[in-house]
Amino acid sequence: MKVSLGKSYWLLWGSAAVANLGDGMRLVALPLVAYSVSRNPLDIALIMALSSLSGLIIGPLVGVLVDRFDRRMVIAWGNAVRVAPLVAVGFLVMAGKAELWHIYLLVVLLSLAEIFVDTASQPMLADILPEGLLEKGNARIFAARIFMQDIAGSPAAALLLGISASIPFFVNGATFVGATVLILLVPWASSRRGTRLEARKPISRSSVRAELIEGLAVIRRTPMLRNAAVASTVVNFVLLAGSSMLVVYAKGDLGLSDGQYGLLFSAAAAGSILGGLATPKLVAIAGTRATLISTLFVTGAARLAFGLAHGFWSAGAAFFSIGVAAFAYNVSVSAYQQRVTPTEMLGRVYSVTQAMNYGAALLAALVGGFIAESMGVRPIMICGGLLVMGCSLLFLRTTRRVVEVKESASL
Repeated sequence: MKVSLGKSYWLLWGSAAVANLGDGMRLVALPLVAYSVSRNPLDIALIMALSSLSGLIIGPLVGVLVDRFDRRMVIAWGNAVRVAPLVAVGFLVMAGKAELWHIYLLVVLLSLAEIFVDTASQPMLADILPEGLLEKGNARIFAARIFMQDIAGSPAAALLLGISASIPFFVNGATFVGATVLILLVPWASSRRGTRLEARKPISRSSVRAELIEGLAVIRRTPMLRNAAVASTVVNFVLLAGSSMLVVYAKGDLGLSDGQYGLLFSAAAAGSILGGLATPKLVAIAGTRATLISTLFVTGAARLAFGLAHGFWSAGAAFFSIGVAAFAYNVSVSAYQQRVTPTEMLGRVYSVTQAMNYGAALLAALVGGFIAESMGVRPIMICGGLLVMGCSLLFLRTTRRVVEVKESASL
């Protein structure tokens, strides 16, 4: 019998989709506005560094707060507080008075609010859905993010920028209003562990440090969760270090035209949607462990192929494969994390793993250019692929050892 995802899920999905549509517009417009103010590459790179730094510093603390309060209201407030700074910057851009510090401040404020929204969304999804639908639910939310940001939001931004550079900021503010309304329409629903959301009691508040240690303990004592956290950090560093130099690699090493360069992102987006939608069936057939290891290995192999590519077709096929495998891996990790973590601790566990990813993103933003200057861009792609493949083999070995120990202990 087919089980429906339910009204609460689709309201959460709709809230995320609307917010991501505006994000896709802003992510195109913001660098262009910054570039119009300063053409210094370091000034532009600082945008990515600032957005990652916020999550690295306060991410774990956000996890504690999310586990203490109503997650629906955390998401609502996180979306609502982003409206005013976006509208303010929109007016500054319209008046031609936007400066770099305005952009930096906007990036910091938006990233802080986004951390709350993302950290609360993961455990709320686990509250709403039964365990058997976690892969399916995550896949659809992740696919909506890719579609809205990369396929719908980016072209829409290009059209709006032709009218005024300020419009994407106003539209993004409006999408956050819509996202807030949708999440507030989510009814009080029973969690999959039988505790009603309105009856959720806050955990002991004697020590923030103690609560963080509890979250870390869950990761430490769950081998697949621990390995996945480390592997995800490596993957994020590899992909983002390469992405920071992608335009240099595409134009210089691969000799792509501007149109072909843009099609790389379309290929990755299409692959991501396909990978996300296929993940539930893959997990049902092969199991979570095999899915995690195989998709991680394919991600590395595809990055290696991208580093060895010559011309558009081989590069496009590799980028499509990266999208399929990396997205399937992320869906599997999220669903597994939600399944094995007590719901009252999901905020902390998610925020700790995300802080590791933010650290990888910050490191990639800071060192990507320096590595490329000394080694060239192609070696970054090749070495990154080999590193991710090595992680998958280590993942296989360490989790197999744990399984073997458990099996021998049961004899």
